Amino acid sequence: MVYDLGGNVELNIIDTHVHLQDFTSENVKDVIISSHGVGIEKFICVSAKSEDWSKIEKLIHKYPKKILPAFGIHPWYAKDGKKNWSGELENMLKKYPEALVGETGLDGYKDPDGQIEVFERQLFLAHKYNRPIIIHCVKSQNWFENNWRLLPEKFVFHSYNGKKEFLKEITAHNGYVSFSFSVLQNKELAELVNLVPIHKILLETDSPYQSFEKNRDNEPALLPFLVKEIAKIRGMPLNEFSRQIYNNSLEFIKVG
Repeated sequence: MVYDLGGNVELNIIDTHVHLQDFTSENVKDVIISSHGVGIEKFICVSAKSEDWSKIEKLIHKYPKKILPAFGIHPWYAKDGKKNWSGELENMLKKYPEALVGETGLDGYKDPDGQIEVFERQLFLAHKYNRPIIIHCVKSQNWFENNWRLLPEKFVFHSYNGKKEFLKEITAHNGYVSFSFSVLQNKELAELVNLVPIHKILLETDSPYQSFEKNRDNEPALLPFLVKEIAKIRGMPLNEFSRQIYNNSLEFIKVG
C-alpha cells in the first residue's frame, strides 16, 4: 500500500528508524522500491541485538546509497548479548564511520538487571566516536532526569508517545524527538507535537512494527501519511514541513 497524499505534492523523506533486517529477504527489495515511489530517500536501519549487525552489513552492501546503519543493543536484549558485544560494537563503529549507535536505552517493563550497564557502555562509545544515539525509553524517565550529562551531543528519543512533562525535559536538553504512528493515538497529540521545536522533530515508521493497520506489517512507504498528519497539526504547508523534517534528519545523522 502507498498512501495517496492527493494533489501535486512531492516529498523527500528519511525514515529515521526502520528494522529492514526484520523483513523477509524477499520483501526488502519490494519495501525499498515502494518507498522510493513516495519519496523515501534513505533509511536508518536500526539493530536491536548483536545478531542483527551482520544482517544490516549485508543490506548496506546491497543498497549502499539507501541505508545508513545504527548498531546497538536494545534493552530487551541486554542480558542476551555475546560476552564481547562491546568490543564487537566498537569494531563496527570503527568500520562504519557513518554509523549511529542504537537502538539502546532503558525499559521499565522488562527486568532491569544489566540494562543500565549495557546502556551506559553504548553512551560511552557514542561519546568516544562522536556518534548520534537512538534511545528507547519506556517507564524509565527517572534515570534520565538524573543523568542527562551522560548523553552525547546528538540524541533522539525514538517513537515518542509519553508525557508532555518529560518531553519538555528532552527539548530543554537539546534532544531530538522522533514521532511514529503511535503518537496519533495519544490524547495529548496536538500538544506533544507542538511542544517540540520544529528543527528538532524527526519522523519514523519503526517498521515492520507499530503498524496503524491491523493484520499487516508496517512499512516505510506509509510514512507520508504521518508527514501529512503532523504537518496539519503544526499548521504548516506539507511541502514546507517535509523539507524541514528532511533537513532535520540530515543534521541529526551528520557525524563529526
